Amino acid sequence: MPFQLDRASGMAGVRRQLADMIQWLGQCRVFVAQAVVGLLYKELEQHGFSIWEFGGRPADFLEYILVQEELASRGGEPVKSTVPAIVETGPGCFQVSLKDIQQSGSGLTSKQVLQPLLAKSYYQVEVLCSHIPPWLEAEWASGRLDCKAERSANGVKLMISKQRCG
Repeated sequence: MPFQLDRASGMAGVRRQLADMIQWLGQCRVFVAQAVVGLLYKELEQHGFSIWEFGGRPADFLEYILVQEELASRGGEPVKSTVPAIVETGPGCFQVSLKDIQQSGSGLTSKQVLQPLLAKSYYQVEVLCSHIPPWLEAEWASGRLDCKAERSANGVKLMISKQRCG
């Protein structure tokens, strides 16, 4: 089903379009896309979808997702990929490579990795990524996060600092 949101109809129209898409999917409850953010993520999550974010060719990752979903449906533990951990580089300072996590095929999203960390007490978080995730860019643009970005040929190094009072 080709799908593109028509934002001209406002938020109510977008919600209607998402509801139509979810209805079209029927009993399917696995959703895979390069990025799943905002209202789409919320609606899929509320409808019980298993949400996966992968870039590249579907032939390279669909078999992995199928195996993980089958294991989960049988109550088995999904096979854990070796996912680079969040590294504490000093007191309250952390480093994480979203590029490594996304390339590991773990199916983890940038939100799943960063939101728990950003909800905790931290001084600075260094994030290495190929691009700044849209949800994170929105947090930055709104002033909820204090960030600095350095772009290079290898991607982006994003420095997130704790907001200070006053």
